[in-house]
Amino acid sequence: MDRVDGSNTVRTDNLFYKLFQLAPSLAFELLDLPAPPVPYQFQSVELKEFGFRLDGLLLPETDDANLPFIVVEAQMQPDARFYYRLQNELATYLLQYQPVHPWRVLVLYPNRHTEREIPEMMAYLTYWRVQRVYLNELPAQQSLGMELLRLIVAPPEQAIAIGQAIIAQEQERWLEWVVEALVRKFPGQGGRRMMEALGLAPLQQTRFYQEVFQEGAQAGEARGRQAEAVALVLRLLHRKVGSLSPEQIQQIQSLSLEQLEALGEALLDFCSMADLDSWLAQNTV
Repeated sequence: MDRVDGSNTVRTDNLFYKLFQLAPSLAFELLDLPAPPVPYQFQSVELKEFGFRLDGLLLPETDDANLPFIVVEAQMQPDARFYYRLQNELATYLLQYQPVHPWRVLVLYPNRHTEREIPEMMAYLTYWRVQRVYLNELPAQQSLGMELLRLIVAPPEQAIAIGQAIIAQEQERWLEWVVEALVRKFPGQGGRRMMEALGLAPLQQTRFYQEVFQEGAQAGEARGRQAEAVALVLRLLHRKVGSLSPEQIQQIQSLSLEQLEALGEALLDFCSMADLDSWLAQNTV
């Protein structure tokens, strides 16, 4: 997975990973397949001895050989070697893992101009079960999943409106994802500014946040709020940057209530695990 080129260039690897992790059925919708009857897991799979991996792989949580596994490739910048690489990776995966499931390949392009066709290979795309989707051609308001994809490639003047519509439908589930997508689309505008643009109260103004971090009158209350604050921050960090290491969790558990509040505000602007590591390095001994 690469970059998306629009009026701003942003990293999209994490956005696509989180999107299909939270909504694996979106891949079936894009491929015009029935909704999966069983849960699917979205993961990255290493192809041994070749130094590369399939970044996006949807695998059914069952041995039913009638259900497909789906390779998801988001090709957001021109690459004349892309179809050669895709064929090589798929063939290598089939050889190494010998899956019982049939396969489908979903390739996402921001637009048709990004694709670099290889004439001698294009006739074989059907054989390799490859389906291409151009994100800027997705119809508006067809489904929530389609709107999430449209947000990634939407021009800035449309992105805020699309984000607001998504939040109005599914505020709790997609809030962090939408804010992260907009932060990447508007460099220099942090999470707080994006939440304000979406018409949402900053995290620190919510009642739950204030109840967790308000000062307790007794030591027992303080310890209780400390535990609640740690749990809140860990949950937000997990949704924002992914799974934390035991060392990172231990560092966060050792933070004071004041430091936890500062981290709770700062994480709104985090885009990667490196941002958390940098904050911990600067704010802990």
